[in-house]
Amino acid sequence: MTEQMLIDSLDFVRNTQVLRGKIAVALLPRIQDVLFADDSMLEYTLSGYTDKHGKPFLHCEVNGVLQLRCQRCLEALNFPVSVNSDLMLVQDEAVLAEINEDEHDVVDAILANPHLDVLALIEDEILLDLPMSPKHPPAECKDKDAGQGNSRQGKAFEALAVLKAHNPK
Repeated sequence: MTEQMLIDSLDFVRNTQVLRGKIAVALLPRIQDVLFADDSMLEYTLSGYTDKHGKPFLHCEVNGVLQLRCQRCLEALNFPVSVNSDLMLVQDEAVLAEINEDEHDVVDAILANPHLDVLALIEDEILLDLPMSPKHPPAECKDKDAGQGNSRQGKAFEALAVLKAHNPK
């Protein structure tokens, strides 16, 4: 069961509030599939501010270490988390869509929400920071074929060729 920490995002910005704390990785359900272990803690800071144009922003920082599962050897891989993002708050989906379509605009934006789940926001930012396929550097990986390119794939195709040769149609 996950905890919820709700804030009114626009009120949070208006009052330039700051939330700091630690979160147990075990409370983040959407990252569980890539973890080797979920016993670590992450530190976070969420602060509200307005930019020089008066636009509301949330600044999110998350730091710590996750134990991911290496996709080569399936062993633990320490991955340093260092999230540092600024999210503009917009009040309607049309503006959000407009911002997302503007290729020259490099601002990340989310919908302002009177019941914004802080832990879900933190988890979203962590997910965006994770590698698609976490792997140890070849010299550190326990997989004997790491760093040998597609040698395992080549061996698999060789085995398939032998099977096809022995079992013609």
